[in-house]
Amino acid sequence: MLKAKTFDFLKNIKNNNTTEWFKSNQAAYKDSRADFQAFTTEIITRLELLDDTIMRRGLLPNKCIKRINRDIRFSADKSPYKTNYFTNFNPNGYKSEHASYYLHLEPNNSFVGGGVYMPRTPTLNKFRKEIETNLEEWESLLGSTSFREAFPDSVQSPDTLKTVPKGFDKESPAIRYLRMKGFYTVHKLTDSEMVSENVITQIMDSYREVKPIIAFLNRNL
Repeated sequence: MLKAKTFDFLKNIKNNNTTEWFKSNQAAYKDSRADFQAFTTEIITRLELLDDTIMRRGLLPNKCIKRINRDIRFSADKSPYKTNYFTNFNPNGYKSEHASYYLHLEPNNSFVGGGVYMPRTPTLNKFRKEIETNLEEWESLLGSTSFREAFPDSVQSPDTLKTVPKGFDKESPAIRYLRMKGFYTVHKLTDSEMVSENVITQIMDSYREVKPIIAFLNRNL
């Protein structure tokens, strides 16, 4: 289970997001990073039992965790560091655009889920085509009682097109999904849940529900 001091570090960096502060608090950063990496290791072990595509990939926890440094080259916000830890468990490798499982750790904004967030257009269109071709199956997955309980907001998109994407029929019965620029799910977890003894079980319950969505999206990439 996660330590409360890992949350304390993330709270502190949010209030002191400077290079000077970060350098003077390296010990706290390394402790929190090690704690989150141990937590990630435990999730991978459990996820390998749930999804054999993850087992075959042999993911390493330190490779799954995203860097805390922000890319500020094209951002108006010049804060040098992220105020969260994010882990991506991708069944096709660390840099793949395949749908994946993920975990976001942030004070008052932690969540787990699965799917894909704004992939490049060629990959996105493959996801769209799979949904359009097998719409009944897709909507059946989204409509299951257990899925809706785990993800009340269903599959979400970071943005949507105002019209049909190029190469698709504007009269398609799958039009609402074709306009999406991603397909992802979110299950919120409170700070107290994240440091509880049964948090791994809660996370795995969410992954179990989103696993068919991930498999559906990835099967023809």
